[in-house]
Amino acid sequence: MKNSNLPIAILGFGKTGLSIAKYLYSNKRDFVVYDTRENLIVTEEIKKNINLKKIVLGKFKNNYIENHDNFIVSPGVALKKKFLNRIRSEKKNVQTDIDIFDEKRKKNIICVTGSNGKTTVTLLTEYVLKYLGKNAKACGNIGIPVLDIINKKYDYYVIELSSFQLEMTKRIRSRVSLITNITADHLDRHKTLKNYAKIKHNIFKNSKKTIINRSDKKILHKYKYSFGFDEPKDMNSFGIKKIDKEYFIYQGEKKLFSEKDVKLIGQHNLINICASLAIMKSLGLNIKKSIEGIKAFNPVVHRMENFINQDSISWINDSKATNIDSTISAINSLENEIILIIGGRSKTNNYKKLDSAIKKKVKYLIIFGEAKSLLNKKIQSIKNKIIVKDLENAVEVVDEIIYKRGNFIKKKINIILSPACSSFDMFSNYEERGEYFKRCVLSYLKKKKYEK
Repeated sequence: MKNSNLPIAILGFGKTGLSIAKYLYSNKRDFVVYDTRENLIVTEEIKKNINLKKIVLGKFKNNYIENHDNFIVSPGVALKKKFLNRIRSEKKNVQTDIDIFDEKRKKNIICVTGSNGKTTVTLLTEYVLKYLGKNAKACGNIGIPVLDIINKKYDYYVIELSSFQLEMTKRIRSRVSLITNITADHLDRHKTLKNYAKIKHNIFKNSKKTIINRSDKKILHKYKYSFGFDEPKDMNSFGIKKIDKEYFIYQGEKKLFSEKDVKLIGQHNLINICASLAIMKSLGLNIKKSIEGIKAFNPVVHRMENFINQDSISWINDSKATNIDSTISAINSLENEIILIIGGRSKTNNYKKLDSAIKKKVKYLIIFGEAKSLLNKKIQSIKNKIIVKDLENAVEVVDEIIYKRGNFIKKKINIILSPACSSFDMFSNYEERGEYFKRCVLSYLKKKKYEK
């Protein structure tokens, strides 16, 4: 951070912005918070850590620049290129909370990014490390800002990094870094897939060891350790092999275990397991013991979370599927009849791949949210489409589908919320959306029980 007597500017006051403010407050640093929202809910935590006079709401004005030498940008804030160039032309310092963390914590940092699977890999890696007796902590984009734990000592810090964080972060020194995959996501902010992929590759800078997905040709970097859908070639690589309709995870030519031995659902999760095993191998840790931990790991909340099984009906919360590739992975991982609920705020206009996946496996499609008209127009492969107002309405429609359409109920049914869109049309984040969905389902089931 640049030496200056001027207050530090915090741009954006979401969860990360608040953690930055708390960190600066605890270190007796003067700062001003800027947030474009006109109406900010002032919580007790905010009152405790911040002088409310130091919070400026509304559009960020150019004349604010001269009031600061240091700007700390939250990941949700997309600075316009012209505005960012002006800050830098005046020799101002722009950084993120990740940069501050890097200045203090340099050892045993594991960095994970990717379009899909990064949260599962991050939490699985944390879990396995703990299973091996290590003091590990998952943080970053996963929900715990890095500055919330900057003063706590762990054997390993497992940091999930989003493209928003990697776009602005100057440096994060890591022992191991990994990209799960790269598919079109957040192009409303990053504009092109090429630019998005370039931003993701920033994770490999200043990393001692890199791990890549061999199956993703958009990931281009030198590596010693790898994972992929194909069969691995050596003991530093992990992959999948299908034998008699059953998938097995391999390390080199060594068969490790079957898909039936783990609680995670779907091929995409087998790849996530391979990624985590590659991390363990790169750290020189015991693979046999790591596999024991993987077998004990439960699915991540809001990602293929099978939260209710009742009367041959499975309700699955996959709210974390905020892009089409995540939803396609979810569809492909399920068997039996599928009722799919999609919708929210669209990130793209290209739904061709999703349309194809729906055609192959989905029996009924329920569409809600801001993008419902767009989705209804783009998804043409299925006749059984129903547009609803919200998730509560979606659950009510499921009742009509299941109990009023004849023999459908006799089969095993998977009802899944896998939106393929962001949550920001109706919710603060995908977690809030997922929790609301589960409440709607539980309320519906309670009502049905009462009616019986």
